[in-house]
Amino acid sequence: MSMKPTCSVCIANYNGEKFLEPCLNSILAQEFDPPVEIIVHDDRSTDNSVQLLRDRFPQVQLIASETNVGFCVGNNRMAAAATGEYLLLLNNDAVLHKNSLKTLHDAALKYGRGVYGLAQYDAETGELIDIGSFLDLFYNPIPNRDPNHPEVAMIIGACLWIDKRLWDEIGGFPEWFGSMAEDMYLCCRARLMGYPVTALAQSGFDHWVGSSFGGGKAKEN
Repeated sequence: MSMKPTCSVCIANYNGEKFLEPCLNSILAQEFDPPVEIIVHDDRSTDNSVQLLRDRFPQVQLIASETNVGFCVGNNRMAAAATGEYLLLLNNDAVLHKNSLKTLHDAALKYGRGVYGLAQYDAETGELIDIGSFLDLFYNPIPNRDPNHPEVAMIIGACLWIDKRLWDEIGGFPEWFGSMAEDMYLCCRARLMGYPVTALAQSGFDHWVGSSFGGGKAKEN
């Protein structure tokens, strides 16, 4: 009889065929002993994402949506299907470092129920983007790059670890949010409820920033 997973990795995918394989391989290569389940919600992709998942990653639980429902609905569906004690919301264009799951799990065991994240690196340049973010008076994210300052205001939803019970207590993402500021909402709710929001510098993930949405990172002009 299979063991109940400790973590459910939830990947919202839309036309991410060229990113899915390195993302999923980085999960399968984790230095982490407890059982992990991987769930992918495909948001009616028009590329070959679904066939790639079925052909190369039969161990992945695929939720293939009949219509395009958006990021928040997709994550809520995966969380509802998840059986792990913890959820890791992971973008399809993110690649985990090998000790990522262990680092997150160790922190959750040490500090208790809360929201946790990792150092985010630019997948193209290797540059550190942030170790979580603070918020200014207008709730604009301010990147934290101090490894000795783990207490932050928010964790980016590209790689966000949360206790499943806390997710259920918050009620997941408001589905009308679309795909902007849903991570900020989740972290603010958790902090208002008295739970920590913590960014860990001991590990990280590489992120093709904006690629989940077909771009979004200004490079020139």
